Amino acid sequence: MPEKYQLRPALARLPRLPDLLTTANLCCGTSSILLTAQGELTFACWLLFLAAVFDVFDGLAARALGGGTPLGVKLDSLADMVSFGVAPAFALRAMATNLAPDGTYWAAAAALCICTASAWRLAKFNVDDRQTSGFLGLPTPSNGLFWASVVLIASGQGFPDNSITAKLHAGVVAFLGSPVLVFGVALVLGLLMLSELPLPGLKFKHKGWKGNETIFVLIAAGGVSVLFFGLLAVPLLLFLYLLSPVWGKLFPTAP
Repeated sequence: MPEKYQLRPALARLPRLPDLLTTANLCCGTSSILLTAQGELTFACWLLFLAAVFDVFDGLAARALGGGTPLGVKLDSLADMVSFGVAPAFALRAMATNLAPDGTYWAAAAALCICTASAWRLAKFNVDDRQTSGFLGLPTPSNGLFWASVVLIASGQGFPDNSITAKLHAGVVAFLGSPVLVFGVALVLGLLMLSELPLPGLKFKHKGWKGNETIFVLIAAGGVSVLFFGLLAVPLLLFLYLLSPVWGKLFPTAP
């Protein structure tokens, strides 16, 4: 084992707080898979949003403690693979198969696409030193939460009841009821995960506006969208995020 990856015995015996939070992320993802296998899709998908909360806080904790460790980096990737790769793929296949039993193979192909792209994306991220302040390609958690939100929306969860959301809900159900279309979207998002598309990281560089414009816009749009549309905002925000290289050019580059 290379010297830089060797852990002192004390560190090996005593997990750090960030590693415990990452483990909680992993437990949420694993529990989600088990619940999906039992047909509990609603609870299974909500657990993935809880996993995302742990995923955010393990990074915050690592930075607060002076940085992560090689063990923490590897553990984080393994947890993300389960929670945002395998678990949403399981949930998607289950929901798509329920809505369109004749499209089982296409739904399975979409699930395989999500898992494969997630694994390659996480492996690529671990060896790419260019992704320190932003991302090259769609992050795995963003893709996973998109699919988890779609499944929840199709099941009638997480959005207010009005005429607009009713139409959006019907559109999501129709989407999941077309396994070929689901596979097509999974394939496109998978390719975006492995692409060199520059996307902003969601870490503030400082407390001011300049240099953080894109993050502030995404947070504001997210807050307003969630207020009016609930979980229906997640797919909309994903597309807004993917378009950020275009509209982000409206803001001057920070010195």
